[in-house]
Amino acid sequence: MDGPSFIFLNTTNTPNLSPQAAKQMRGHITKSNFAKRRQRLITSTTPKGTAKASKPKKELDRYRGILIKSKFTTSSKSDDRAIASSLFGKFFTTPSQNNTSHHEIHGLILLSCVNPPGNPHEAAWVEFIVSDPALIEASMAVGARHWSPQPSWQLQADLYSSRALEFIIRRIGSRETQTDGFLGTVLTMAFAERLMHSSLTWGIHIDGLVQIIQDRRAKGINMPAWFYDLLVLDVTNYIFDFPRIYHKKIIDALGNDACPAIVQVASIPEDLIALKRSIDSHQPDSEYEIDASIANLHNKVQALLKKNHNEFVWATAQTIELIIYLLWPLQQGSQSNNLNILAEKLKETLEKWLVKPCPYMDLTSCQLIIGAIAAKSGTSTRTWFVNKLTNAARAMRSRGWNDPFEVLEMGMKADRHMATWFRILSSEFAE
Repeated sequence: MDGPSFIFLNTTNTPNLSPQAAKQMRGHITKSNFAKRRQRLITSTTPKGTAKASKPKKELDRYRGILIKSKFTTSSKSDDRAIASSLFGKFFTTPSQNNTSHHEIHGLILLSCVNPPGNPHEAAWVEFIVSDPALIEASMAVGARHWSPQPSWQLQADLYSSRALEFIIRRIGSRETQTDGFLGTVLTMAFAERLMHSSLTWGIHIDGLVQIIQDRRAKGINMPAWFYDLLVLDVTNYIFDFPRIYHKKIIDALGNDACPAIVQVASIPEDLIALKRSIDSHQPDSEYEIDASIANLHNKVQALLKKNHNEFVWATAQTIELIIYLLWPLQQGSQSNNLNILAEKLKETLEKWLVKPCPYMDLTSCQLIIGAIAAKSGTSTRTWFVNKLTNAARAMRSRGWNDPFEVLEMGMKADRHMATWFRILSSEFAE
């Protein structure tokens, strides 16, 4: 039986490798080894050929079974836990302890130890996170994973993730799956895997979300407003093939019970994806068809803006409008001025949000890249978008990450338009 395919580096007697280069190489290999271990546990335990269950209850049991086989077994890692906890405890206490402060959790998630929630809405959001032990563990797993590349922090993130999985498994087993905290836990685990570019594991948690939605619908339990807001926020990323939590399976699972806003928004991404394909392969005789598709999309965007007062819906509608202008500028008038005005409007909408997004949502936001590209170079609007994108990266770099933009760059590779826009902005990211 093959052993683990870990990578080791010996830099002895290597005069051509500078100390800084050796440090970067060790950091890269450490990160690669952690990612390989996590991916191996999942891929070796995902059941093949599992028949579809007809009831939400059975589907949740299937999700639980996958997690049981793939989770880290913390009982066999007591020595590692003691080492990691002793190092990690210098900065933060363990979330499962009663004396964990909301301020510490908020600080780790937002990459800052000094800034408390800025308003009652942010305070309420932190209260929601700390109200559920599983959601605490999942949130701390994300925070610890990206706080530092040091092995002690990466191991601690594994332990937090393992405890979150244990909570999920127990709650499915005891049929305690209807709370908003449980929903938030699985959603956070999916987001964590997307940040690690673990597509297979991300898909497992997305399937779990689908099953939770079906279970809640069967029991007549509505989805919370924040869930719809996050889905709407992620539409732009879905369009460019880098979704954090948005998936068509989730939209289908919501069905007729979804709020009107998500129903309206969900009708747009597939049309815009089809438009992108048409533009990428267009011939002169297809321009009329493209113009007709653009007119249809413009009408849908205007309908969204007229019928909704939700800032997340507005921001998504404004971003879609910018995307259309960026993809097909030929027939749409004064391009530069129009784009800058629309980018300024998007900025104003984003500034109205009452809860500050997680920095990793900003760091991986296609919406912010669109705004930055649309705004004129050298303007305060462009600077605002670039700063939103780079705040998390600067904090990560200060804590030892050599290439904090790697998570963004890898996600942007999926779409040629987004990859091009990322390259244009990359020089400004370094400033």
